[in-house]
Amino acid sequence: MITDKGVAVPEDMAQALAADQGALEAFQALRPDDQRVYVKWIGAGDGADGRRARLDGLGEHVKAYQRRPAEEHGSPHPLQDL
Repeated sequence: MITDKGVAVPEDMAQALAADQGALEAFQALRPDDQRVYVKWIGAGDGADGRRARLDGLGEHVKAYQRRPAEEHGSPHPLQDL
């Protein structure tokens, strides 16, 4: 899937988002850089079980996401470590 903002999303992630219309809408509303961070987070290398766990929680995580200024949480994005 390619988002409305031109970000390539892996097939399993696209399926997880499509299963929850609210999550898909919330993901499409994110800024492209935030969409790319989620794609990177889903692909983080800790094996198939870790990926499945992240995919299972993706919808709720995306719907709850609120962009905050970096200085409030010490990172450019809440899914990234410094």
